[in-house]
Amino acid sequence: MSLVSSITLIVTVIIIYYALIRIFAVLFRITGLPKEKSIFQAVSLLTNAGFTTGESEIIVSEKTRRHIATAAMLTGYFFSVLIVSLFINLFLSIDFSAISEQIHLLILEFGGMIAFLLILRIPVVDKAVSKGLDGVTVKLFKKTARENYISVLDTYGKDAVVNIFLYRVPDFLEGKCIVDTDMRKKYNVNVLMYTRNGQNHYVKADTIFSKNDTLIAFGPLASIRDAFLLKERPDKHDRKKFTELEENSISIMSNFGYQIMADIKLKRVPPVLSEKSLLESKIKDYFSINIMMVSRNGETLNITKDTVLEKGDRVIAFGPYESINTVFGSIRSSEPEE
Repeated sequence: MSLVSSITLIVTVIIIYYALIRIFAVLFRITGLPKEKSIFQAVSLLTNAGFTTGESEIIVSEKTRRHIATAAMLTGYFFSVLIVSLFINLFLSIDFSAISEQIHLLILEFGGMIAFLLILRIPVVDKAVSKGLDGVTVKLFKKTARENYISVLDTYGKDAVVNIFLYRVPDFLEGKCIVDTDMRKKYNVNVLMYTRNGQNHYVKADTIFSKNDTLIAFGPLASIRDAFLLKERPDKHDRKKFTELEENSISIMSNFGYQIMADIKLKRVPPVLSEKSLLESKIKDYFSINIMMVSRNGETLNITKDTVLEKGDRVIAFGPYESINTVFGSIRSSEPEE
């Protein structure tokens, strides 16, 4: 491979690497991560450095994010090997006896790359590139979507402005005018506008949302996730059995960023904990959830590694919001019951 070809390939790979960082950041945002954390996690995973931070729990605690992280790590390993091999080839391609004749090629190629990266730092250009990559990524994601997804556009403490793609309309909204859903009172969520068939529309009292609509909403992120992230629908043979199952009562006692203290009344024991001790369930290893207290028949139990949770228990748990929501069921925003 010639010197010019080697340098051109290196510059091309670096540009692709930049695009991949932005694409994986968009995918993390779709799962509900804020923009800053999404970019940090994408860079950490693709460069195989920095992912040992405490913030890695927000990735490993949620199934979709784990899949995205796995893809990012494998892509990062591939590009690391590719870049190293290209630099070795570049070194071998240099004719040191005629280095003075080739140095201008090095300066030209790498100078162009640096200029390209500096141009990308210009706010207007960065915004345009981000919008383009975001649009392509979201369109591809929509075509393969099998569930609603939420992309966090901006955060204000516990509140967030989000982009919601409706793969399926939630049951409480299906076929109903928004004024009849009581969504503001129940979830404290405001839908500001929506996009249908490429056209933007303001939300009116008689608006009825449809499959494939994209919504812009504002409210507590926990409430938005609770309202719009789909609960798995049982197939028709299991619906009768499913309706007989009671949902656990879960209330947030305290919030510490993405970690929460939850008060849970077990109306049914989750499969991961069913007839298993806390040690056997590996709930702490797999989900980063700590069971702080268990009360049974009004008496507080002495928790050990052999403790087995039962229907009717009251549990105080601490861990990532996504993990508690995944293991125990939908989290309500109300205060815990006495």
